[in-house]
Amino acid sequence: MTAGSAPNRSTRRVWQLGGLALVLVSLACASEPESKTAETNEECVPRDLAPGMPSSATAYAELCSRLLGEVPTADCGEGVPIPITVDGVEVFETPADNVCDHTGFKGTCDVGGTLRREQGRALDGTPRPEVVWVTFCRAMDPIWHPSGLGSVQMIGHDMDTGATCFFESPDALGIAAQSEWVGMNEDGILDGELPGPGHPDFDRAYATPPSPCAECHHNDPFIHNPWIDGARLPEDPTQSVLPVLASPDSPYWVVGGPDWDLRTPHIEGNTCVGCHRLGMGTVDIFDLTGIIDINTIMPPTAPGTATEDFEALRDCWEAGPDATPGCEWVNPPGAYCEDE
Repeated sequence: MTAGSAPNRSTRRVWQLGGLALVLVSLACASEPESKTAETNEECVPRDLAPGMPSSATAYAELCSRLLGEVPTADCGEGVPIPITVDGVEVFETPADNVCDHTGFKGTCDVGGTLRREQGRALDGTPRPEVVWVTFCRAMDPIWHPSGLGSVQMIGHDMDTGATCFFESPDALGIAAQSEWVGMNEDGILDGELPGPGHPDFDRAYATPPSPCAECHHNDPFIHNPWIDGARLPEDPTQSVLPVLASPDSPYWVVGGPDWDLRTPHIEGNTCVGCHRLGMGTVDIFDLTGIIDINTIMPPTAPGTATEDFEALRDCWEAGPDATPGCEWVNPPGAYCEDE
């Protein structure tokens, strides 16, 4: 599926972005040939004129900073450890049989990962409470790599506009470069600080996404499951460190990713999409790894009670709306103009 072919809902709203649209248009026009002009309005930016993904992490950080403000420095030691439990009891070494109450996104019980949430700041240092940054330091059992580091990722998201940036590991496993700065401390928890924007090693510590992160982060910047939600905010344990933001109309778009496909299936009256868009790309990843049966955790207050509605959306995702009466694609509200 390509973003350019997405059908439209007649009731879909374009998120009002004001000055943000002007920033994107100015960036796009600066990189276009002089003979090409941007025909746009003050609400959105045509996808074919929006800036694409830069070739380096430094260039991407500069682009993201214009929309999200200061790109922070990732510090794994400042994160909250993600607990691993066996029969309800927290363990501090990876179980030898790799069996625990809640596995990570890759189906493992690796101890030592951390998660950090930070409020955004403008380039002049003033707070931007509408912007949130999350640093995820993924642990790996030392049997696979001596440092215990799997990878470090960082996601920035503006809750008002939906602008989102993904900073990735510089290689497939993330361990070749990042383990130079991050590793397990004496307590078996990932620790260490990566080079921040402006540091000469920033491009060795991060890379621009090698493929669309939206293949997993489909309906929302943040993927939740019982494992990662076990990390709670120290100042408010009622909240997970990973923000819970998704709703049917929450804005979400990727800076540098106008060609990333964020469409999700929608059936009017379906209970699953009454609370949020359903990220079937995320579900596909869970199905592929066999980590999670969605019906065992959703809906949160009554798991398994929406099985028929979930299967209807799965059928639409697999067969397409043309073959599924009552189903249509929806794009989240965002900066890019909807395709006619």
